[in-house]
Amino acid sequence: MASIGRLAACYSEAICRGAIDEAVQVYAPDGVLASSTTAEVIGREAIAEVISTTVKAFDFVYNMTLPGVIRVIGDRATARFPVTELARRADGTTLHFLGTYDDELRRGPEGWRFTRRSLHGMTIGRTESFVRSKLHPIPSPPD
Repeated sequence: MASIGRLAACYSEAICRGAIDEAVQVYAPDGVLASSTTAEVIGREAIAEVISTTVKAFDFVYNMTLPGVIRVIGDRATARFPVTELARRADGTTLHFLGTYDDELRRGPEGWRFTRRSLHGMTIGRTESFVRSKLHPIPSPPD
């Protein structure tokens, strides 16, 4: 179960750095991203394109996945992770998103990978508490 929690954390950490191609490696090659704000997409390349298009409008996106509930049955698992995102658009508008990821996973040659991530928003709103500052790159953790 720890490796599934790490997988979710690696996704968030890569999103925070804007490393979209790295972030989508947490998906199985035929993985699915489902969201109420975008059409369902299948495969790492399509998922990367949707995420890249979405985050283009922002100076930064800070994605935080909180510890979730994970259920493992053999080489399959389900999980639910609370998520919050803070973001700032180029025009200075700041947003705070709260939601959950409902996940399905499979263990294969690459280890655990998401076969389906469904993002469910609970609320989104503006916040004026962010100040402009330069974000410092965070080194990738070792494998």
